[in-house]
Amino acid sequence: MKLMHTVRDILLLFVLLSLFSCGQRKPSVVPNQEMAERLLKEADSLMRADSAFWYMPVDRENPRVCRHDSLVRQKLDDALLMCPSLKKAYLSKYIYLLRSRKMEELLPLLRKMETNVPDSIAADMWHLKAALEDRAGYRDTARHDFLKADTLYALALRKTMKEKADTVQYAMLRLMKALNLSVFYDDFNLIRNEIRLYNGVHQTPLGNAELLSAFTGKEAYYDYLFE
Repeated sequence: MKLMHTVRDILLLFVLLSLFSCGQRKPSVVPNQEMAERLLKEADSLMRADSAFWYMPVDRENPRVCRHDSLVRQKLDDALLMCPSLKKAYLSKYIYLLRSRKMEELLPLLRKMETNVPDSIAADMWHLKAALEDRAGYRDTARHDFLKADTLYALALRKTMKEKADTVQYAMLRLMKALNLSVFYDDFNLIRNEIRLYNGVHQTPLGNAELLSAFTGKEAYYDYLFE
């Protein structure tokens, strides 16, 4: 579905931005880091070696499994075991699971991230964790995670305004913030209003993101995101 492509692409974009941002900071040295990073590089090379898996859009109906899946998983998991505080190891596995559409494996990973490297969880990841927690029936945890995502989106918006960054990037952050609150309050009028505001200000079409306004509630959103 095109709608799934839109939501997935937005989530993946912000994850990649988070990964890039982590790479710009001076890394702190952790035990076994050198060996773990070598495993991550090997896993990354294996993923990219399967061009259809890495470079083609994710097919929601028929997700592609990397032809090196077992080896990639082994290297990612070994890196996490060696360095449970190495942020890029979690982010690498997170991206791999998203591209593989292994949605059922994301919640355990995100819970481990919250325990071991909470400051590496970007707003979109808190949003996804909240949706998974909510869908699993953990309402109080979901509430915490939705609000955490909202706080981080607000911080990102203030930073974007201060740096006078690209206005489309600012608008996309507003849309993601509105989507997060729409799911939190189970009121998709919020995202519909934000889309109308975007269309009234920007000439760049939103394309398939317009379809976000078609959701009648969070359960429909969860079905599209996870089924």
